[in-house]
Amino acid sequence: MMVLVARALKAAKKISVTGTAEDLSSFTDVSQVAGYAVESVATLIKEGIIQGSGNMINPKGNATRAETAVMIYRIYNKYIAE
Repeated sequence: MMVLVARALKAAKKISVTGTAEDLSSFTDVSQVAGYAVESVATLIKEGIIQGSGNMINPKGNATRAETAVMIYRIYNKYIAE
């Protein structure tokens, strides 16, 4: 889901920065992030759209309704309600 969100925001020209693997270094499960997803996940971290839970981002887990709602809320407040 994180890759889809990041790509949609880039396509809508809402994101101008790009995350790197260094942006994920504080998370203990960074090794579980697929190679194709590193940039997208790092970008969402850098933009503050996702923050992880504790020191994990749980890239292989399913997002709960609450987590999805928080992500949509942050996107709305950061990019739409400007």
